Amino acid sequence: MHELLHRPELAVFYTDMLLNSLTTIGESVERVELSSSAAHNYAKILQQLGAAEQLDETRERAHLWEAKPVAGTWNGAEPIGPVLIAVYGAIESDDDIELFVERHGKAKLSSAIAQTIEYLRGNTSRRGAADALGVPAVEGIAITQAIEKIVYLLKDLDPAIPADEFEVSLPDRALEDAPYTQE
Repeated sequence: MHELLHRPELAVFYTDMLLNSLTTIGESVERVELSSSAAHNYAKILQQLGAAEQLDETRERAHLWEAKPVAGTWNGAEPIGPVLIAVYGAIESDDDIELFVERHGKAKLSSAIAQTIEYLRGNTSRRGAADALGVPAVEGIAITQAIEKIVYLLKDLDPAIPADEFEVSLPDRALEDAPYTQE
């Protein structure tokens, strides 16, 4: 499962399959702009990891795939789930996430996810999240805004996130800017 955190294109492909299950590899290729051969390779990797399954069903003569929410731990303690995988996958496609990682490293990204969830629960403000992260307010605000879009898309698919506790809602137009699409 750690491979999903070290290969951004694989993380993006997994997230797309998870958000759009049941889907075909060809449909995923169109959404995430991968080559067909890379997508087939990634699908097989996800299958080996137990994160996706090729079904006997077809759509337009292509096999349907179903992705499954994965869970585990990283470094023996930090939880790994769909949101963490999706945020790591978005590092190269979201300028705010990329800049945050350049300045503070990938390790702090996990803390930024936790602070974003606390913000969505209504337990802190964006500035409070920045203070907890030990980053300037503008960076804390930017990273929580970038991450909240991903959290909202995956909130019902990540067992570690009790979305029913969210007190802050996200307008649909904000989701249009998310690095992932759900059809």
